Amino acid sequence: MSNPQPPSIPTSEHASTVIAQWRLQTLNNLLWVLVVLGGLALVVGSWSDYNAMGERALPYIAIYAIAYVLVISAASLRQLRLTIRAIFVLTILGALATFLLIFYGLVGSGRLLWIGVIVLALVYFGSRGGISALAISLVTIIITAAIYISGNATFVTAETLAVQDSISDWTGAIGIYLASASLAFAPFLYLLRRMEGLALQATAEAARARMHAQQVEASAAQLEQQTAQLQATEQMLRNLVQSLETPTVEIGRDILLAPVVGQIDSQRAELLLKRLLDVVSERRVRMVVIDVAGVPAFDTMAAQSLIQTVQALRLIGCEAVITGISPTTAQTITALGIDMNTIATARSPQEVLVRTAV
Repeated sequence: MSNPQPPSIPTSEHASTVIAQWRLQTLNNLLWVLVVLGGLALVVGSWSDYNAMGERALPYIAIYAIAYVLVISAASLRQLRLTIRAIFVLTILGALATFLLIFYGLVGSGRLLWIGVIVLALVYFGSRGGISALAISLVTIIITAAIYISGNATFVTAETLAVQDSISDWTGAIGIYLASASLAFAPFLYLLRRMEGLALQATAEAARARMHAQQVEASAAQLEQQTAQLQATEQMLRNLVQSLETPTVEIGRDILLAPVVGQIDSQRAELLLKRLLDVVSERRVRMVVIDVAGVPAFDTMAAQSLIQTVQALRLIGCEAVITGISPTTAQTITALGIDMNTIATARSPQEVLVRTAV
């Protein structure tokens, strides 16, 4: 019986598969959260900007609407690969963060949104993605700071520009941003590494469990096969023992000798009767000589068993003769009051042969 092949040893690819599934589910959930919350933010933010800026807020509202439509598209196009959808989402959020940073500077939520972009880049593209997003955000903030410090931010109001046009303001803001980004970056990086380790451990344990189950199944099948073989061997030995307990030897034409050796009990008497009936029927024997010289002692059950055997053989047309009854056995049978008058007897099998030859 062939042994089943054990499962392959799990590698980092197994953990990557688990992490990829988690990333896909996270992205799908995030997109629909953005769809719901983004819709509310679009309505509330657009209304607030319009009340504050009037018609000058329309370009901003248009940008918000375009970003919201793109988010809906990313949430709906599930047939796209995870990498493409993740890049699409990060591009939208990064562009929106850049827009908020440029047009609102330090008083806007651009830096906070950039931290979110860094975390998502870390989740979907690992440490390289997170570092790349951090580098892009720093470049964006530095360029924005240069625009504001140089006084070229003509697209914002003078009041807004006046409170964030110094190098110290932007230097402090960049330092706080780096600290905040690092506080977000480090725990998420550790979490991802931990998840990869747990995923690898889980796949290893699952592989060991499958291997153990296959080994148990193989052992059970092998044990079942061995049990069947033992049962077949046991049955063969039983048949051999039965044939050896009551051998049948042809001593003349259509005459069989069946010597009985040892004590006769109920089980053995039943086996003796069955075997003699089978042999007589199969060989069409006309006479069976049952020699009891090897039986050490007779009791009522043994004598009755012999009588029943002789009567059964007669019913199928076979004459039975009992030989080898010792004087002690004859005395025991007489003392027990067992009627043997209907049973043909002889001193020995040779005497039976002499009788049949005359």
